[in-house]
Amino acid sequence: MHSTETRRPLLADVASRANVSIATASRALNGRGELSDKTRLAVRRAAEELGFRPSPVARSLRTRRSLTIGLVVPNISHAFYAGVTEGAQAMLEEHGYRLILVDSGEESERVGKALQTLVDQEVDGLLLSTAPVGAEPLEEVLGSTPCVCVDELLPGLGVGNVVLENARGVGLLVDHVASHGHTRIGYLSGPEDRSSGKERRRGFSDAMAANALAVDPEIVRSCDWTIASGYRGAVELLGHGERPRAIVAASAEIALGALAAARGSGLSIPQDLALVSFDDVYFAPLLEPPLTAISYDTRSIGSEAARLLLAAIDADTPTWSESKIEVKLVLRRSCGCEYDATSSLGEAIA
Repeated sequence: MHSTETRRPLLADVASRANVSIATASRALNGRGELSDKTRLAVRRAAEELGFRPSPVARSLRTRRSLTIGLVVPNISHAFYAGVTEGAQAMLEEHGYRLILVDSGEESERVGKALQTLVDQEVDGLLLSTAPVGAEPLEEVLGSTPCVCVDELLPGLGVGNVVLENARGVGLLVDHVASHGHTRIGYLSGPEDRSSGKERRRGFSDAMAANALAVDPEIVRSCDWTIASGYRGAVELLGHGERPRAIVAASAEIALGALAAARGSGLSIPQDLALVSFDDVYFAPLLEPPLTAISYDTRSIGSEAARLLLAAIDADTPTWSESKIEVKLVLRRSCGCEYDATSSLGEAIA
């Protein structure tokens, strides 16, 4: 009786069909070596026709790598981290790597344990998107494992980082609110023990100075990245004797808290109070009023972080690299701009 099972195509089969050596076929499929476009195309076409898939086990033995990358995030359910994860995974899969995702929360002990678990699994590199502790204790855990920080900057840690244009983004918000004639502008900051919160606070102060506006510390509050914290901060600002006429929020969650506080105070946005925010969340155009916000591509953050990490893994001597992700201002009605409400649905489902 003959077996009906078909043999899995081997690299040698691909080489034979493309009429090249096995070494050439390997270089063509791995994107390495000086080969002509014609040769690369012939090998890839042969691999596709045969249904050839490289063996992860064989490659791992050959390269002495696990072909896995660890990603540590504080909250996978948050849209920001979901986008970062998607971007990183797409880039890693394209290069033959698998992603191991760990949701660590933000407590120092849990983050340290998450990193230690991944290092013990002998991942080839790490992407770290939460950093509640300093660089020194994390360096002890990482050892020689290359690491790229995502969204949080820890000087001296790892081989690079990817951050947003935090200061510039808040500056764009202040400039725009000032262009509406507002001079008394309040600020709801993120936690300033984090690099993103600190950079956004700097962007606020610099932009206020650039617009010749005074920063009144009485209408500036430091918040956690939560709706509840934003609400509490906004209640304090709005309860001040001379309340702000505009509020810049350092995140979408903080802005939602401010929106709730304004409604609770009987204030109409933007008639009584202009409100603008970092983070252009997917439902921003569906809020009432639609929220003016700073937009950026979360997937590109993860993709760029993975690219930097892979470059470091392949380098004999990795050099430290930093990438900044571009941000842009999206104008809607919460700041006082005219806005076509009929476009809200189109924006939300795009």
